[in-house]
Amino acid sequence: MTFLELCQRVRQESGISGDGPVSVLNQKSILEKVVQWVKQADLDIQRLQNDWLFMWRMGSVPLTQDIREYDAVSLMLTGMRALQSLDINGETIQPYTWEQFKCKGYAQDDKKGKPTAYTVKPNGLIVFYPTPDQDYTATAEYSLAAQALINDTDNSLIPVEYHDIILHKALMYYASHEEDNSLFQVNSSRYESALSELASEYLPRINLTGSLT
Repeated sequence: MTFLELCQRVRQESGISGDGPVSVLNQKSILEKVVQWVKQADLDIQRLQNDWLFMWRMGSVPLTQDIREYDAVSLMLTGMRALQSLDINGETIQPYTWEQFKCKGYAQDDKKGKPTAYTVKPNGLIVFYPTPDQDYTATAEYSLAAQALINDTDNSLIPVEYHDIILHKALMYYASHEEDNSLFQVNSSRYESALSELASEYLPRINLTGSLT
C-alpha cells in the first residue's frame, strides 16, 4: 500500500466520518492527525530493530587515489545508517572503532597502499588505512536509516505483505487519542501478532553455535 492508501485505510477502519484523505499533503484536523499517525507508525517499526533484513543493502564503493576520508554520499551510500562490511576483490577491509584506529597509529600514518582497515569517526566520516595508492572499487554491505513517508505514492521500506502492521500501529495511536480502549486492545493484539511474523521472517536467525545465519 502507498502512503495515501494506508491513510485511507486508517480513516476507514477507525470509523472517522467522511471520505479521504485525497492526499497526504495539506490536510487539517483529524485527517492531518491520521497522516501523522501513519508516518510515525512506519518510522517506529523501522526503528524497532537495527538489523531488519529488509533494510540491508549491498553496493559498489568508489575509493579515489590519495583520498582517505569520505562521507556516505561520496561513497554512494546515501541513506546509510550503519556500515556493516567492506571488501576489495573479496579481501575484507578490517573495521576498527575510532579509538582502536587511533591506538594503532592509523589516524596519523600517511602510508599509501591498498586499504586494509577502516573506521567511522565520531562525525560520521569513513577513514581508510592505508590511504589508497590508486583508484579502487570496494563492495559494501550496509543498513539503511529509517526513511519517512512523505508523498502520496511513497512506499514503506517494510515489505508490502506486512503493511497491515503499519495500519494496526496507526490505529493504536488513534485509539489512544480517542481513549477507545476496545479499539486499542484489538489493534494491539493484531500488531503484536504481525510484528512476531515480521521478526520471524526478517531478522537474522541464530543457530545453535550462537552465530547469525
